[in-house]
Amino acid sequence: MVVGVAVAGLVPAVALSHPERTTKFPDPAVTKVPKYRTTGPLLVVCKDNSDTLLKREFGGKKLKDRLDTLDRCKYSDIQAAINDAKSGYRIQIMPGVYKEMPSRHVPVGSFGNPPCASDYVETEGFTNTLPPPVGPRSNDPPVRPNRNFQVHCPNAKNLIEVVGDPRPEPNPDNPTLPKCIQLCNLQVEGMGKEPTDVLIKGDRKKLDVFRVDRADGVFLKNFATEQSAFNGVDIVEVSGFRISHVVSRYNQDYGVLTFTATNGLYDHDVAYGNGDSGLYPGSTMKGCDVSPNAYGTCEKTGCQRPSIEIRDSESYGNVLGYSGTAGNSTYLHDNDFHDNSSGLSTDSFAAGHPGMPQECFRWVNNRIRSNNLNNFTDERQAYCARTSFEERKRTIVCPQFQVPVGAGVNIAGGNRDLLKKNFIYDNWRVGVILYWVPPILRGENDVTRQFDNSNYNQFIDNKMGQTPAGKAAPNGVDFQWDSEGAGNCWEGNSSMSGGNRISNVPLPKCPGSSALGVVSPAFSATLVPCAAWDPQNQPDPIGCDWFMTPKRPK
Repeated sequence: MVVGVAVAGLVPAVALSHPERTTKFPDPAVTKVPKYRTTGPLLVVCKDNSDTLLKREFGGKKLKDRLDTLDRCKYSDIQAAINDAKSGYRIQIMPGVYKEMPSRHVPVGSFGNPPCASDYVETEGFTNTLPPPVGPRSNDPPVRPNRNFQVHCPNAKNLIEVVGDPRPEPNPDNPTLPKCIQLCNLQVEGMGKEPTDVLIKGDRKKLDVFRVDRADGVFLKNFATEQSAFNGVDIVEVSGFRISHVVSRYNQDYGVLTFTATNGLYDHDVAYGNGDSGLYPGSTMKGCDVSPNAYGTCEKTGCQRPSIEIRDSESYGNVLGYSGTAGNSTYLHDNDFHDNSSGLSTDSFAAGHPGMPQECFRWVNNRIRSNNLNNFTDERQAYCARTSFEERKRTIVCPQFQVPVGAGVNIAGGNRDLLKKNFIYDNWRVGVILYWVPPILRGENDVTRQFDNSNYNQFIDNKMGQTPAGKAAPNGVDFQWDSEGAGNCWEGNSSMSGGNRISNVPLPKCPGSSALGVVSPAFSATLVPCAAWDPQNQPDPIGCDWFMTPKRPK
């Protein structure tokens, strides 16, 4: 348990980061990643100054087309258009700032208050008898709204919400009922030149700026969200989605988050200034084409198509650029994760997240660089402790969970993951870290499964401490490993960090050893002090060096 708590300390940013109602994966056969449509019933949303803004941004035929569309505008709020939409509709939003005042005027719902008094569920972490960070934390509310809350109390938690399936949950009497029976295949598009031309501005009270729940086939494009009390964009239990050219910034926790969603694509998105992670595909469906009882990497056995693809996106200025508890079968390529406190993290830690243990990501040809932004300074944490999110300056990032400043990639208990052909450089603490997570910490009590993670991961042909231009930009250490697990291997990686910075232990060449390695107690012991971090009660645990900016390697 001592080792378990130590390991827990390294992953709380993803471990307790997204308690959600009890959810399950949608049927992946229901739909695929939606394609952009130019046909279908159209509803238009605009503001009084949309005409002026269009004339500033466009000319010629593009301006004429948009002005013609503007003439069809009947809504001044996005939620009003969604309320009138049906499956297959398109909603086009003209340039302007959308504060969604009717939604803002709905009082923020709270536990025990009618008419939604019973529409809450206790989060998994609070039913756990273990101490923090496994059990309750001061910055994490003990209850979250369940599925029916949005039906019975519209906009009491979310500024904008797309509620697809109106059935009560669960529905054991008719489990074969089609998943999406309203608001399927909805397309919502900003009509500005840049995503920020259509700005959806949260009130810093409602949990989500834009939430989509069980509305399969949704396509969100070309707008910006900001200032949510939890997520800028939140997609839950959806099969088939695309989030394209969306900017999400200055949210208390997450920029763009998907949970128990599949057949999805994030592309050309930008996330910055978020207190947890910019991009979060959590609890995704498993897609490795192997027996669930067998080990073997996706590189060798082949993967089915990814559950979620993220490409051509940028995430910076967050506590984490990317995170995903049980983030299975994600395919990340051609992205830029930079200038966060830590770059990327995925894990097998938290209870209540379907899809454990995490497996089979494929992260190829990304830039993971310069993740040394310190959001944990004494001054910052003192300011965050004495102010509420509603009171704070809009651009101030207050960390919601602890991460080691200066880390590129954290893999906490992954299986069969592939990190290949990435440029990982100028991360002053460590480029990549891999370690085991005791399954008992996620509620797995089967003694035969206590080493079911941190196995058969591959690190192949990565450029460490080197920019794409071929210049040296050393990591503090390229690779750190706790020596636990079977089949983990490193091959073809090059380094310009310097010979003494390649790894903390010898790294097996591929295919690695089938023997189960034993976790290093010394390695785990270095993590113990940081497990005590709490933003209100323990912002600077004694003996933890994570929140000190590491010295820049020379």
